[in-house]
Amino acid sequence: MLLLNALLLGVFALMLDSVYTSVAASAGRQVNPQLNLLEFSMTISILAVWAAYLLSGALTIVLTVGMTSGEIEAGTFAMMVSKPLRRAEIIFGKWLGYGLILSIYTAMLFFTFLGLIYWRTGYWPEQALPALGMLELSSLVLLALTTLGSACVPTLVNGAIAIMLFIGAPLASFVQLIAPTPSETTKNITTVVNLVIPTDALWHGASYYLIPPFIVNLAQDRGLLQSLNTPFTSTQSLAPPMLAWAVLYCVVLPVIGALRFQRRDL
Repeated sequence: MLLLNALLLGVFALMLDSVYTSVAASAGRQVNPQLNLLEFSMTISILAVWAAYLLSGALTIVLTVGMTSGEIEAGTFAMMVSKPLRRAEIIFGKWLGYGLILSIYTAMLFFTFLGLIYWRTGYWPEQALPALGMLELSSLVLLALTTLGSACVPTLVNGAIAIMLFIGAPLASFVQLIAPTPSETTKNITTVVNLVIPTDALWHGASYYLIPPFIVNLAQDRGLLQSLNTPFTSTQSLAPPMLAWAVLYCVVLPVIGALRFQRRDL
């Protein structure tokens, strides 16, 4: 993954250099060249962090989908349960180890993408750290889901559930493209989806911190605020109850998985 990501980042750096040179040349003929360059830098930053969100989510699923069930199916878990450790302690140890690996990976990817953008454009989001926190929490949410699934169902089933929920979560946001003013039913469905898998809600929380506040104020003064509320971006921070639910989600699901695995026949 590190080698593939290094290749990806190298391609990204070359494309960014080429595109920015073209944009800078065309911006010089505009009325507000600095505003156009800022708009480009902000847009590419959001897209780059969105790519980091997808990559970290994909790695979380691939790396952890068989953390417990894979070893049971391979017959290696029987050697661990013979040690002076309770099954719940093994589950929590795996959860903690994978959480550390994924947190480091997400942070490295996040800062590398933004570092390349800063190197070429001189732009750095003012609230980058809160955005990173949302991405880290999103990875931990997926980790909690796969931890529970791996303790309860076979690896293939766990992978299918995690992939479908991770991919399906943004579909509720894409309804905005069809219905700019969603009905109460649509809002309720979106809320239920975000409660089942809050990754998309956390991404929108991250995107809020990637948009400079003065851009939001400028769009609001010009009546263009709705144009910033897209399936990829949001002009509102994550609601505190949803943030609290995401944190609780990261803790409760591994606990349920550990308790369920404690009573499971191997």
